[in-house]
Amino acid sequence: MEIREILYVKTVADFKNLTKAAEYLHITQPSLSQSIKSIEEKLNTPLFIRSKRGMELTQTGMKFVRDSTLLLSEYNLFISKLKNYSKEALSHSIGLYKLSYTTSINDAIMSFISSNSKDNYIIKVESNENLEMMLLANQLDLAIIKYPPISKRQSKLSYDVLFKEKLYVLMSQSNPLASYDKISVKNLEGNKLITSDINEYPYIMTHEVLKNAGIDLEIHTYTNYSNLSMILDLVEKDMGIAFGTKDICTYFDRKGINYVPLIEDYFYDICIVQNEIDKRRGKNNVLIDYIYNFLGLNLETRNY
Repeated sequence: MEIREILYVKTVADFKNLTKAAEYLHITQPSLSQSIKSIEEKLNTPLFIRSKRGMELTQTGMKFVRDSTLLLSEYNLFISKLKNYSKEALSHSIGLYKLSYTTSINDAIMSFISSNSKDNYIIKVESNENLEMMLLANQLDLAIIKYPPISKRQSKLSYDVLFKEKLYVLMSQSNPLASYDKISVKNLEGNKLITSDINEYPYIMTHEVLKNAGIDLEIHTYTNYSNLSMILDLVEKDMGIAFGTKDICTYFDRKGINYVPLIEDYFYDICIVQNEIDKRRGKNNVLIDYIYNFLGLNLETRNY
């Protein structure tokens, strides 16, 4: 028996009139009458006594209404919740790498939040390692993470490269190499290096670049890479050189620093990272497609 049929019986019992019950149910009176007869035939017993005064329940009809009351109550509660699904606020947990503010990524996230202002957002800015651990612990829906090419990937996470950032050498304008159009890593011998903590991705990239070139620069200063202003201050005062990307160069626009591209190609991967199971289910596709569109990237290149 369908829930619709139970509802028909209950409505006729309430109104005791086929015409009024049909109007309430938004169906025709003949259709409702035929449905009641069909239900009675299925049960092989009458549910109503029909008279000029209207429709009165039989003893069986009373039992039918009594025993179906809880079912209809649960059904009506479900329908009530169903109507509110589209009105309920969604919750988004998004992780960002610490220098994401130097790129258009933050603008894309802010635009998405503005376009979906009724939803709730948790934004976490953390190290690569912490973001991956949070994803594995299901504390984030997705994360935007910046990786050196040699970084290991977690087997249970999915990595889709949004775009790549080329590496530059940052040096004071007074440095003899600052006037070069391009520079080889080997040309940097004799310079001191200003870099991040050894556990952070800028140092990992710098170490790989120098190792591949077969040179070892003296370290002038280690500092947390989120302290980028100090790094740039030291470079501007010609205390050493540093490595950075074009977005960092553009964002800070230090007049006393030249940004010289390397002859050798080194790139960071800016990745959207999520749990494999979330990717298969398409859980974050709305946000990811929004980011691709905002950045003007080709959605056809997405690995769905």
